[in-house]
Amino acid sequence: MNFKIIFIVAILLGTLINGFSQSFWFGPKGGLAMNNQNWGSGSSSLSFGRDPMFSFNGDLFVESYDEAKKGALYAQLGYHTRGSALRFFSFNNSFNSLAKYKFNNLVLELGAKKSLNLGKEFEPYFIMGIRGEYTVSDNLNSFSIFNTIVNSDYTRRFNYGVTIGGGFEMVMSELSNVFLEFSLQPDLSFQYEQFPIDNIPNPWFPNERINLPLTQVRNLSIEAKVGVKFLRKVEYID
Repeated sequence: MNFKIIFIVAILLGTLINGFSQSFWFGPKGGLAMNNQNWGSGSSSLSFGRDPMFSFNGDLFVESYDEAKKGALYAQLGYHTRGSALRFFSFNNSFNSLAKYKFNNLVLELGAKKSLNLGKEFEPYFIMGIRGEYTVSDNLNSFSIFNTIVNSDYTRRFNYGVTIGGGFEMVMSELSNVFLEFSLQPDLSFQYEQFPIDNIPNPWFPNERINLPLTQVRNLSIEAKVGVKFLRKVEYID
């Protein structure tokens, strides 16, 4: 199933490349992400005590050739780990453990890019895009003591969100540029959604039973990336 999803996304990305003008930019970018999650339970929040979870993410992208500096379109395909961390303390605070909730997502992003055209060596630009994400795997079932509270059965495989950001780009040669990019990536859908469950064993006190409320989780990532882009330039000769 995962290979079918990757194949379909690759075909879609190839179609988008052909939709650009014959000259276009392409290349890789990658860097560090600070991932956060909002854990909501009905009208209340379960986010208290949660820490960011850091990860390395990467993308391959194509970008239309914007010779007139009027704006460009881009498409990118990447692998991103979303999630958060939660610290658990012993009853006497003698030790603590940090559990990382990880969702490994294949991400397709489509958007627009606009240079401010200030004539600077490091030319500033901003981007806006929409994202579609497919969760390839997660690690929820590795927390055996909490399997009755959170587990992979309630992970939503398809999610979507938006990207807002910007960066600085520098010309390296006629056919290559380097750039530094920052982005804010909130999800609009739920990465995890568990409906109320009544009368299950308490993982801390097995002889007791508890009721679980509605639990909904949204991702929010802040990313910083460096990248290099290469120009596939087509020139017509009469």
